[in-house]
Amino acid sequence: MVMSVRRSILSLLILGLILCLLLWPSVVLAEPVTQGECPGNTLLNPGFEEGFSERGAGEVSVANGWFPWWQEGPGQDKGYYRRPEYKPEDAARYGRRRVRSGNFAQKFFNTFSTHNAGLLQQVQVPVESTLTLSAWVQAWSSQHHDPGTVVDPGNYRVYVGIDPTGGTDWSSPNVIWSEPRIEYNTWMNLQVQAKSRAGTITVFLRGQPEFRTQFNDSYWDDICLTVQRPTPLPTRPPTATLTPTVSPTPTHTPTPAPGSICAGVYEDRNKNGQRDEGENLVANAVITLLDSNRQQLDQYTTDGVSEPYCFDGLVAGEYYLQRQNAPGYLSTDVDEAAAVVVAGERTEVTFGAEFVPTPTATATATATATPTPTATPMPLLDRVGSSVYGVSGIILAALALIIAAGLQVLRQRL
Repeated sequence: MVMSVRRSILSLLILGLILCLLLWPSVVLAEPVTQGECPGNTLLNPGFEEGFSERGAGEVSVANGWFPWWQEGPGQDKGYYRRPEYKPEDAARYGRRRVRSGNFAQKFFNTFSTHNAGLLQQVQVPVESTLTLSAWVQAWSSQHHDPGTVVDPGNYRVYVGIDPTGGTDWSSPNVIWSEPRIEYNTWMNLQVQAKSRAGTITVFLRGQPEFRTQFNDSYWDDICLTVQRPTPLPTRPPTATLTPTVSPTPTHTPTPAPGSICAGVYEDRNKNGQRDEGENLVANAVITLLDSNRQQLDQYTTDGVSEPYCFDGLVAGEYYLQRQNAPGYLSTDVDEAAAVVVAGERTEVTFGAEFVPTPTATATATATATPTPTATPMPLLDRVGSSVYGVSGIILAALALIIAAGLQVLRQRL
């Protein structure tokens, strides 16, 4: 009996140990990336754990705080440079193969086609700061549906980049890119450094397969941006001298020439973040000018003709522009942009928007009332005949009564 009880207890202990070992990886891997891995991270939603939202289409679902970008053509009719689909990679649904930490990663991909695309985010930093951007990415490119295999891959290259001037055009020569890497089904850490040249910088994540395959996918997680502020120059304390005090001759200090910021909103038909030939200006959009403390200074409503509109008389420094789209338009790039004013110079800012027509309601046919038939007046002869017929009936009835009365009288006399 004692031996049987011992065996039962031992069996329960072994079963509990097995369950702990099975559950332990999911518990450990579900923990979000710690600040110890990226101390001082200045990005919003760097691990893609703070929700996703659609950006103009159901197949473009992007992590909050980030913005999608992609190259439109050439060769789209042949399957090259198409817009990818953006989706959250949910570990609860698809497993942890493509999620490095936490519960989500950002996925973008094409099927039987290629893309040059990714995500971007703008960050405010001190000018002349040293920036270090790193990201974890996993690529899968294959002609076979088994995610564990790589068959005839499409040379899927991945990069990270920094625009130290804060621009949002991936093709700008200002963007500093990391060296491209091509590896599959393994986590790669990409890194690049730059020095900020403005109060706002832009970070880029980028995937670019060379050849069309059935699956051209990349999965991104745990993005990190650290900012090292510029070291102030040492100041030498003044040396006391016993020179006689001489009143300086007043000199005229020239007032710095004011600068300006000129802005407008255009129809970004190519969705490439820059105004191309033939793309019209957009009317009824609202552009708001803010100072470096984000206090409103001015506001302008576009007319679609006279833009770019210039906010003149601005002292040198950092400003922000915010835009509110005209009815029926959706943004194709950021809704807020930083701009640095240099004395006597003009800074230009453009916003892209896409017109999304509202479906028109189909007119419902109104039932037509059927007129109630009206009585057709009888011809005169018909009316006379009808009247005669009525009178003759009365006369016949009277004659019948008279005959009946006459017969009764005859019977009494007889």
